[in-house]
Amino acid sequence: MTARDKSKVNPVFSLTSGTLAGAVEGFATYPIEYTKTVSQFSAKPGEKPPHPFVVVRQTVAKHGITGLYSGCGALVAGNALKAGVRFLSYDHFKDMLKNEEGKLTAPRSLLAGLGAGMMEAIFAVTPSETIKYAVPTHAERS
Repeated sequence: MTARDKSKVNPVFSLTSGTLAGAVEGFATYPIEYTKTVSQFSAKPGEKPPHPFVVVRQTVAKHGITGLYSGCGALVAGNALKAGVRFLSYDHFKDMLKNEEGKLTAPRSLLAGLGAGMMEAIFAVTPSETIKYAVPTHAERS
């Protein structure tokens, strides 16, 4: 067994870690995304959008703190998928690019990150964005 084989990360661990990290990140940052989106879309033409603090205050007053998480399931699932693919593919590329001593040089680490980003784009981002924009909205169906 070479030094390269000893440090290999279990793919299930990579996928699970990435998926969990992506889900937590999506859940933790969702209120900010929600506030930004509501602020952007509630502005009337020619008027300034409401301040984010106003959006938060109104949402919490009307729906409670859980109102800030309205619709977060899709974002959390998408982030979980993206991060899972990224972690899994990065560890795979990293293992492939280690030298004979089991070391990963900085340029090879950069290459592994590039490969992971490409896999994330191909298998997670592009399909989810395609679905998001290909499915007609209620207004388009009417």
